[in-house]
Amino acid sequence: MTRSLDEFTESKLKDLPLSDWRRWMFLESPRAGDIRGCVARLLEFAKNQGILDAEMLARLKSEDYNQFRSAIHELAIGEFLLSIGNIDWHPPGRDSHIGEFRLSPKSYEPIFVEVKTIFESREERMRNKNWGILREVAHQIPSPFMINIEFIKSECVVVPKHFRPWVERQIMDIKKELTKEGQQKELIFRDRAKTGDNIEVAVQFTRLYDNDLPTRCDHTCGGFRDLHERIIQVIDGASNQLPDNQPTLVVVASTESVGLDEPSMMAAMFSLPKYTYKLYMEPATGERQKDSDSSIHYELQGVVQKAIRKRLSAVGVWHHKWMPKPSGLLDVYHNPLGAKQIPYKILELPNVCQLIPKGEGIMEWVPNRPPR
Repeated sequence: MTRSLDEFTESKLKDLPLSDWRRWMFLESPRAGDIRGCVARLLEFAKNQGILDAEMLARLKSEDYNQFRSAIHELAIGEFLLSIGNIDWHPPGRDSHIGEFRLSPKSYEPIFVEVKTIFESREERMRNKNWGILREVAHQIPSPFMINIEFIKSECVVVPKHFRPWVERQIMDIKKELTKEGQQKELIFRDRAKTGDNIEVAVQFTRLYDNDLPTRCDHTCGGFRDLHERIIQVIDGASNQLPDNQPTLVVVASTESVGLDEPSMMAAMFSLPKYTYKLYMEPATGERQKDSDSSIHYELQGVVQKAIRKRLSAVGVWHHKWMPKPSGLLDVYHNPLGAKQIPYKILELPNVCQLIPKGEGIMEWVPNRPPR
């Protein structure tokens, strides 16, 4: 390794503050070896590509974890697509540059690629942090209950010394009320920080045992609100950096906790799903009922709708894999209204699934996309 790669050896990583997520990833995660191997491989790739410069190293070592993660995604996607053709990083164009890199297939005109990463919002990061605190506190308290928490408001960090006595008081009272296995009761824990920010959590107690054991804690996740709208915003931002009348590919990545799934992408690219139900006559009552067999269709109301997005040939979704060897999965959603289409044969690689136009109003996965 060169001296620049030595910045990411285990001895250096131990100097990271405890609050840095990378410390857990590299040193404490059960897959720490795979993660370190993945980063070492991508740094070597960056060095060979001539882009392991001061700017790239600054992003990888930044106190802002998002900078590190977005740089890793850019390198991993570049490595993944390298088998298609040569890569020209940060080609000149509008303002400073157009896209992350220009990919030049052997038998097709260059494709301009822009990479964007979607991260958790401040509220979602706060919710995840609070979930870890509440789970740890609950497990320290013996009771016959399992508790399920659902965040109503999560504007500040919960104070463990406030939550613990509240849970202990509820357990003492509810033990007398819930005496049979499976009985439940929901209560609301409220707290306020000195800044005036609030935390409000719905806590459901379910009796599981006769004896006291460490209290189990589960979490009802509210999901990532309006994820398809956030995807559209990211793609809009990327579109401004792409050229007109040339093949373009925006690749969207995310952290594991966000999870860019097919329903969110279909809603972003085309529309929220529209359901068509078949009706039948119920013989016993003569009433019309919905058949369980229904069809789903999408309308051109999402990313593909605006004229500005005609410069967009396709959107890729990168599923990152922390592995020492090159890996990862790419889903490609082709834009049927794009000014320039990328022939799906160009992107026909192992671990790539493409949603391509197969006729007016018809899209089809090639090959058939497996569940992820």
